[in-house]
Amino acid sequence: MTSWKISLVAGLVVGGLLTTAVWHRSPRPTQEEFEQLQQKNQQLIAEKSALEQEFEVFQTQSALDIEQLRTELKTSQQAIEDQKAELEKKVAAVTTEKKTLAVTKKKLDTQVVKLTHTAEQQKAVLDNSKALYQQQLELQKQITAAKTDVKKAEQVAAEFKQACDEFKSGTSWNWVSQADCDKYEARLKVVEGEQAQLAALEQELDLLNQRIEIEIPRPN
Repeated sequence: MTSWKISLVAGLVVGGLLTTAVWHRSPRPTQEEFEQLQQKNQQLIAEKSALEQEFEVFQTQSALDIEQLRTELKTSQQAIEDQKAELEKKVAAVTTEKKTLAVTKKKLDTQVVKLTHTAEQQKAVLDNSKALYQQQLELQKQITAAKTDVKKAEQVAAEFKQACDEFKSGTSWNWVSQADCDKYEARLKVVEGEQAQLAALEQELDLLNQRIEIEIPRPN
């Protein structure tokens, strides 16, 4: 029994004993005794009231504490239930996979090794992704430069083409000669070389893009 309960019971017992003593001690107590008993009774009443208030405060605080504990317990239980449900889903998924594949433990261990190896390979690819993208960027720059070179070569060849055409048609000026056609043919070879280099770079970029598409996972 707690201290406040003991005090309350003791107060009630003392009050009852005093009252009984008054009426059994003397049929008619003196005025002084009566006043003393009244004062003692008022004191006991005040103590009882204080104890009752203290008890009410205690009850209120206890109720709040209990409610808080219940809320915390409910939250903890919900978290445990959620974790349990998640674990059950994972276990069910693993169980379903085992049933679907119908593999033995040895085969499952082998599959784990394969998956681990694959994960390591994917990690290596991810670690190397920066280099792949850097290579992609460099190829794109080279292609842009190659396109510029092709355009320039075509422009130069076009200048000699007009002179060559005039020479072949016989309507050219005196300064136009077979040399212009030779130069035109040479420029065409330069154009073809630049175009071949551009095509090779574009093919290399296309293969690199395919490699990046396969080896580097895309975000979901």
